[in-house]
Amino acid sequence: MRGPPLNPSQLRRALSALAALLPQDKPAEMILIGGGAGMLSGLLPDGRQTVDVDVMDVTPAEMFDLCCYHAPAIAEECGISPRWFDATPHTIRHTMLDGWRERTVPVGEFGPLRVRAIARIDLISLKAIASRNRDLLDLESLQVTRAEVEFILERLPALLERGTNPDLVATALRTLRAIGGMDDAS
Repeated sequence: MRGPPLNPSQLRRALSALAALLPQDKPAEMILIGGGAGMLSGLLPDGRQTVDVDVMDVTPAEMFDLCCYHAPAIAEECGISPRWFDATPHTIRHTMLDGWRERTVPVGEFGPLRVRAIARIDLISLKAIASRNRDLLDLESLQVTRAEVEFILERLPALLERGTNPDLVATALRTLRAIGGMDDAS
């Protein structure tokens, strides 16, 4: 059990509480992916909830360590799941489309902590790669355009060159082609 679902207001409260425990004289930046990123950036519907916030990166590195250290205390303070702060996504950078970092969008400033989320196109790509039921529902709510599908389809082969699991890329290709109304031959 990962814990009760969180809404955007609870995520913002948790991020604010976390930022309050960080050194106030040292600016930090956090990049989010997944449902939490889509919720906080307004890309996913108002009623969308998540069980955690997927943290792709925190810089500088020592702030990443401090965030991981303080996250359990924030869970208790805010009455949320102890696993609300998921620091494992940084291990999947190789599944991100080229240029993802430059496309991130701001979702809030919490004291010394500036929080950014991946852009719509990168959220679509990751949701297609995962293709779990909740990801497919998110893709449906995003109303992905054919132009977005084509953009991602052109860039997915580069993931194979970086060592991304070929099955993940194949899943994304199938999912995106279905969304775009393309058959596998095109």
